[in-house]
Amino acid sequence: MDTLVFQNIIIAIVLGLLIGLQREMNLLYENRQKDFGGARTFALISLIGYLSAWLSDYVPYLLIASICVLGALLIGAYILNRTPTENGMTTEFSALVVFLLGALLAYEKIMLAVFVAMSVLFVLNLKEKIQTYEKVIEKQDLSAAILFLMMSFVILPLFPDRALDPWGYFNLYHIWLMVVLVAGISFFGYIAVRLVGTKHGIGLAGLLGGLVSSTAVALSLARRSKENPSLSKNLAIGVALACSIMLFRILVEIYIINATLAKQIFIPVLVASLIGYIYLGFLYYTSKKDTIVQETTFKNPFKLSEALILGLLFGAVIALIKFADTSFGDAGVYVISFISGLSDTDAIALSLASLSTNGLTTITALNALILAIIANSLMKLTITLLLGTRSMTLYVGLYLTLTIGTFVGIYKIMV
Repeated sequence: MDTLVFQNIIIAIVLGLLIGLQREMNLLYENRQKDFGGARTFALISLIGYLSAWLSDYVPYLLIASICVLGALLIGAYILNRTPTENGMTTEFSALVVFLLGALLAYEKIMLAVFVAMSVLFVLNLKEKIQTYEKVIEKQDLSAAILFLMMSFVILPLFPDRALDPWGYFNLYHIWLMVVLVAGISFFGYIAVRLVGTKHGIGLAGLLGGLVSSTAVALSLARRSKENPSLSKNLAIGVALACSIMLFRILVEIYIINATLAKQIFIPVLVASLIGYIYLGFLYYTSKKDTIVQETTFKNPFKLSEALILGLLFGAVIALIKFADTSFGDAGVYVISFISGLSDTDAIALSLASLSTNGLTTITALNALILAIIANSLMKLTITLLLGTRSMTLYVGLYLTLTIGTFVGIYKIMV
């Protein structure tokens, strides 16, 4: 007999034991009196699944008959074990998955069976976390997630990937792709903030908040520095961390649209970020080590109305850049980029990345991108200057000077 058969029998028993052990431990931790089965039962179910599939070549329909018998037993077990407070079917469905895992081994799908088993164990261990998340995530957040999936996998494929106007200004597919990308990054950052909690440390507020809105972080922390000037250095670290996400965010967004352009700024972004984090490390070790709780309110960034407005913004920016390029040359593109960067870097960065594949030169796109980044950094600095303390403005200004200066310097050397 082939040694592979014995190997698969052992694997089937081990996988069944692991999942069954998890169900036994769950039964113990929840102080439940009974359940469908434990480690030994699940090991036998997996073994039966393997043998049923292996013997089906000799006994036709044995696998189907085994599934039917198992299904009947699982239904009976559910009816007997359910209570007014416990009526879930997680254990019964887990037993069905274990049976199918054994069957997979008979078809020599060992890696797939192991992968599925590990995935099942991961999902089964998520119960407490999911229950915690259910208390944090609101109904509108779930609706926003459904909207994101609809926009990504239903609406996006419907748009033609070609320009709709004679001048090549408007490609609805590219515009909507940008909307999905930017809103998706902001939405997942927003969910991360919700899961971590509305109240968290300043460093985490900066990092996660930078994914949602670095402007919101700067506004919130700058106001806080006026209320308590002694915390200016700590609050400056939070603002700087939010600003640091900007470069990485731009890099990722551009890479998705135009990988060639992204490679041109990868090293400048890496070196500039490293210099910036070294400076922030120095600030951290010379600042107060007290735990400072910071509450920043973020609104859900993924709404249909805002997505449509974002789409119009992208379309307008792309049209303006193309018009400026054809009418006024590079100077026109630079002016539009600087003005756009004052309010947002996503729209201008993605627009430049898209246009650099269709007429706009790489050098012009990169120079315009740098101007947009400088403009956005100046806006963040202005916020801290108007709303924060002088010391906070100084710390944030030094950070932006180091990072943006390094970014521009490395870029110029490479070019």
